[in-house]
Amino acid sequence: MHDFEPGWDTYKESPGYVVESHLTFDDVRVEEYEAVLCIGGRAPEYLRNDRRVLSILQKFDAAGKWIFAICHGVQLLASAGLIDGKRVTCYEHVRLDAETCGATWLKQDSVRDGRIVTAPTWQEHASFYRDVFACLQQGDPMSQAVGSNPIRVSSASASR
Repeated sequence: MHDFEPGWDTYKESPGYVVESHLTFDDVRVEEYEAVLCIGGRAPEYLRNDRRVLSILQKFDAAGKWIFAICHGVQLLASAGLIDGKRVTCYEHVRLDAETCGATWLKQDSVRDGRIVTAPTWQEHASFYRDVFACLQQGDPMSQAVGSNPIRVSSASASR
């Protein structure tokens, strides 16, 4: 786990939780899910090098499903080639990854561009999960009315 330390310009690492997985990357069947959530932390730094993970994300995108990412999770979307031309937000130290891959970075609590919703850190969970659950409640992202605005930016955090 990571958290912010006063006076540091980045986060510190602390022991996290051990959770047993009941599914391998090879077992993922995209058609069985409505969305994928790419969490942050250190995992995306390594997972972005796993072609199976990138393939899963690309299949979610090709199927027109919801894609959510928070913090460093945007590194996975960038490596999978999913954010070129998109508006996103993420942890400030991942901003260059997003912009290098063609995304426009916004300093916001939560950004939705079409079927992709992103947020910077756990500190923006309220805005992020409000948008995530609104998307899931909406249902199939491909059933949106033609002409509706797929870009939504919430809770500006310009004061930070």
